[in-house]
Amino acid sequence: MGMLYYRLSKFIKEKIGKHIDKKTAKLKKKMEKQHNISDWWFCVVCAKKYKKVHFLDRIKMYLHGFNSDQYVNYHLDKNNYKDYLTDVQRWKSRKINGDYNIVLDDKRLFYETFSKHLKVPKTLLFIKDDKIYDYETNELKDVKYVIELLKSHKGLAFKEISNGGGSGINILKYVEDKYYINNKEVDYDEVSSYISYIRNNLVTEYAFQHEYSNKIYSSAINTLRIVTIQTEENGAIVPLAMHRFGTNESGQVDNACSGGIFCPVDIRTGEIGQAMSYRNNDVLDVHPDTKEQIAGIIVPNFDKIKQKLIDVANKFPYINFVAWDVVVTDDNDFWVLEGNTSTGFGFFQCFKPYKNTELGKWYESKGI
Repeated sequence: MGMLYYRLSKFIKEKIGKHIDKKTAKLKKKMEKQHNISDWWFCVVCAKKYKKVHFLDRIKMYLHGFNSDQYVNYHLDKNNYKDYLTDVQRWKSRKINGDYNIVLDDKRLFYETFSKHLKVPKTLLFIKDDKIYDYETNELKDVKYVIELLKSHKGLAFKEISNGGGSGINILKYVEDKYYINNKEVDYDEVSSYISYIRNNLVTEYAFQHEYSNKIYSSAINTLRIVTIQTEENGAIVPLAMHRFGTNESGQVDNACSGGIFCPVDIRTGEIGQAMSYRNNDVLDVHPDTKEQIAGIIVPNFDKIKQKLIDVANKFPYINFVAWDVVVTDDNDFWVLEGNTSTGFGFFQCFKPYKNTELGKWYESKGI
């Protein structure tokens, strides 16, 4: 009788499992269809630069994997779209690291993994719901403790867990007995209220950037985006580096989508090239707000930075791709703020197509 019950329960479980698998597959298909419709709507019908791109051209670009912004930024009315990596390839590239994406996506796990090898801003606190914990001891802390921590460190970065693209980052500073939230002066009560409101954040040290970067634009942390990829022949290499700078439009972040500017960096010399912005097609030698020189500036100790990232990447050969966000600090060293599982193609293909470059061919070898 026991064997009969066992076989019967096994049969029922298998039937239920198959039914659930069918339902899951159907739901996934439905969600993909909804995503495609949404993608079509925003890329074709509601394109941000739709006035500059004929509707038929928008459709054509969408079918080839580009959006209307890229049509304008890449000058695809004159250039051959076949020379460029597409937006579709960008989304596919997010899967290159497979399950190891979580090491880069989760900021807490990133810190635990890479702070042993690189200078990563120390994580001081972990805010879960309405409770504040000391990161190392898990002891409960209060708002007053956070403010005292701010005073001692002069600056703290509040980062939403599992967020990217420059979003979910807020900076608190304490300079000359004054409090600032994202460079806006506030009083003690406002700081206290802000900290009480924060949910699900990591609180880290604030990286004070090198003078060359601070001179160009001081209201944001201006980061280098340095890409490492794993090759069969040479292990980790750096095929690409870009420098980003904040602007009055982007505020406390340097993110290009928020209005920041971006410049290619010569990976042999560390020389910063001319700057561009997604907001227009102007090519700039100087910062649009501060008028400080950008083109021709050499990133201090670039070779040291590049080699260190290669050495660390080689310790994790199963992570095929990392887009490191680096801050050069005033002590001629550098900190790594985070690593990313992919990088947008737009901000470097504004300068030249990358499909037939070393990076583009590497993507092709990975089926991208």
